[in-house]
Amino acid sequence: MSTPSTGGRSLSKSVAVGLLLGAAFLLSVLIYKELFMVLAAAAAGAGAWELSSALRIKGWYVPRVPAVVGSVLIMPAAFYGGAELQWLVSLSIVAALILWRTVHLLWEAREAPRQAIAHTLRDFSASAFVVIYLPLMTSFTMLLLRRPDGAKWVITFVVTVAMIDTAGYLVGRKLGKHKLAPGVSPKKTWEGLLASIIAGVVSSVALVVFVAHQPWWAGLILAALLILAAVFGDLAESLIKRDLGIKDMSALLPGHGGIMDRLDSLLPAALVTYVFVTVFGF
Repeated sequence: MSTPSTGGRSLSKSVAVGLLLGAAFLLSVLIYKELFMVLAAAAAGAGAWELSSALRIKGWYVPRVPAVVGSVLIMPAAFYGGAELQWLVSLSIVAALILWRTVHLLWEAREAPRQAIAHTLRDFSASAFVVIYLPLMTSFTMLLLRRPDGAKWVITFVVTVAMIDTAGYLVGRKLGKHKLAPGVSPKKTWEGLLASIIAGVVSSVALVVFVAHQPWWAGLILAALLILAAVFGDLAESLIKRDLGIKDMSALLPGHGGIMDRLDSLLPAALVTYVFVTVFGF
């Protein structure tokens, strides 16, 4: 029998799915980089569908099928073509989504009143937001993976963020008393944040030293960046879901919610790790 967790989720299912996702991640990134690229593309595509569908609740229309296709395409573009092709494809996808929506509106105008310009501009901005927030952020993982030591850095930041999230969730659930941001995410606590900081520092330093083979002080700097990124990403998605009036982006992953509910902390973490490695020249 499952142990119910806070918010009605099953803790046993959450742990089981988390272990499966972790195993798939490690096997793909260690054995065959292209397989990890496929997994990242699938996650970005599924997340784009979830986010586009969720935005429609409040009337923000994003063409879902082209958003999914574009999100998938950005991953191989970044992996094989580097930063130049990453940005070129990302901007092209935004333009394609805007064109798609424009044609759709013109077609609808034949039988219905024209949509207000302000509403149309809102739809365009929603398309740009989906591309920038999800596949573009995810694709910085592909830029890391292109490096000779890229797999080590991907493992370092993903495992560190996973430890940050897990420690914050478990300690906050069991010991959390003081709310961190009740207006945004009422379940986040200061006790959970402290556990996340400790887990993040220990994990980052250990992984940077023993996996990436870099000095310990680099682990401390990366830990600070990843903690900020993970907390910001978590709170940002909580704010989005709160504004949309939903608990989870979907029910695709038992015990976790949707793909976006797992990617929220990883998205900004991928960007800050890439910038960190680039700036410090590791």
